Amino acid sequence: MNNKQHYIAGVIAFVIWGFFSIPLRALQQYPAGQILFFRISFSLAILLAIVFGFKREDLRAELKKLRTFTTPQRNRTIFLTLIGGALLTVNWLVFIYIVNNINVKTASFSYLVCPVITAVLGFILIKERLTTQQWLAVGLCALSCLLIGLNSATELGYSVLTAFTYALYLVSQRRNQGFDRIITLAIQVLFSFLILCSFFNVLVDSVPSSGRFYWVIVLIAALFTVLPLFLNLYALNKISAATVGILMYINPILNFSVAFIVFKETINLLQVCGYMIIVVALFIFNFSNLKRVHVAIKMKP
Repeated sequence: MNNKQHYIAGVIAFVIWGFFSIPLRALQQYPAGQILFFRISFSLAILLAIVFGFKREDLRAELKKLRTFTTPQRNRTIFLTLIGGALLTVNWLVFIYIVNNINVKTASFSYLVCPVITAVLGFILIKERLTTQQWLAVGLCALSCLLIGLNSATELGYSVLTAFTYALYLVSQRRNQGFDRIITLAIQVLFSFLILCSFFNVLVDSVPSSGRFYWVIVLIAALFTVLPLFLNLYALNKISAATVGILMYINPILNFSVAFIVFKETINLLQVCGYMIIVVALFIFNFSNLKRVHVAIKMKP
C-alpha cells in the first residue's frame, strides 16, 4: 500500500512546528503566560467545534466505553488524561518563555534530546527495554548536556525542563490507549484551560487590546497547534511511530536554522561540540529505526 500522503502529512506537521518560533517572536513584548492563555483559549474553541461538529457519535461511544470500565480502570484513564493536560500546560508555557526570553536555539535543543529522555522515562516507568547501543547514546546525550551546561546552566535547565515535561507526557499517554486521540486532546486542552483560568490574575496582567495580538494568536492556535496535531495523527494512522520519531527531528533542525538565519543568534565552540555530540548520539540511538525506515521506503511500489 502506498502511504505517500501519510508521509507527506507527517513531514508537513514537523515543518510547521519548525517555524513556530517566528509567530511567537511576533508577540515577544507580551508575557509568556498571557500568550499561553489565549493560545489555549482559541485552540480549545477550535477543538470543541471539531468534536461537537464532526465527532459527536465518537464522543458518545467513548463515554459509553468509559462506563464499562471498572472503577480503578476508569480512575486511571481519567488521571492519565488530566495529567497529560497539566504536562502540556507546563511544556507550552516553558517553551514560549524560552523562545521569547532566552533564545530559539535553547528551545531547539529541548526537542533534540526529548526522544532520548522519553526512552529513559519509558525504561524507568513502563519497563520498556533499551539496547546497549541506545544506552551508549544516552551517555553521549548526558555528555552533550554537560557541555551545554558549562556554557549556561540556565539555558540547559530550561531545555531539560521542556524536554522532560513533553517526554513525560508522551510516556503517560502510552499508558492511556484505546480512545479517540482528538477527543482526548480536546479534554486535555479543556483541563489546561481550567488550570490557566485558576491562575488568570497571575498570567494575564491586562487583556490585550491590540487586534494584531489576536490575529497572531488565532494563527498560532489554528496553524501551529491544531493543524499540525491533526496531520501528525493522520500520519500515525498508516506509518509507524518509529518513522514519525525520525521525522520529529525536522522540527529542531528547522528551529536551529531559524535561530541562526532569521534571528541571528550565535554559537560558541563549546556549544558546537555539545551539538555535534548530540547529533552523533541521536544517530546511534535511532540507527535501527533508520534501517527499518530505509527498508520500508525501498519496498514501497
